[in-house]
Amino acid sequence: MHMRIIVLLFLALLVIFLLSQAFTAMSTARAEQQPYTVRQQIGELEIRHYPATLMATVESPDTSFRGSSNASFRRLAGYIFGGNEQAKSIPMTAPVHMEQAPTGSRMRFVMPASYTADSMPLPNDPGVRMDTTEEEHVAALRFGGSGSEDRIAEHRAQLLALCAKEGLEVLGGVRYLGYDPPWQLVGRRNEVVVRVKWPR
Repeated sequence: MHMRIIVLLFLALLVIFLLSQAFTAMSTARAEQQPYTVRQQIGELEIRHYPATLMATVESPDTSFRGSSNASFRRLAGYIFGGNEQAKSIPMTAPVHMEQAPTGSRMRFVMPASYTADSMPLPNDPGVRMDTTEEEHVAALRFGGSGSEDRIAEHRAQLLALCAKEGLEVLGGVRYLGYDPPWQLVGRRNEVVVRVKWPR
């Protein structure tokens, strides 16, 4: 009798977990995504063109993804969830951009396409700034599973090796793009991208 109750409880928890994961995946899929155009597929690499994009940016002296991501995410989330001069809620988009350098790290949220630099409310947090990036071509490499520091480093090395193999001139540092919230465990989308000279 006890074993049957345990099995039923396990099945109920499994159903709840699967439903929550499906709901999270659907919510993520509905979020506005940063637009880009695929120029060419070269093996595992995708060459993309990104237009100029308005982003909210936070910089951190921490040089690790793990060390800076939580604090930077909270500050950016605070801005879009009402921490601005208009106390206005701004829709969350995807992906979140993260970039490391020897002197620190940077996290960026893409602003919805309906906003312009003039129409964006100013952040209450002086450490959050608004930037409009330049248009660019990037080489992108997608991978699933977790976006842990080790896996990002592994795919960063793979991305740079593939660029070198294909004769692509790299013009900057590698960025990590995360599309899913940390609590989404299945169907995750991660990417590493690097700006390249295109056409070759």
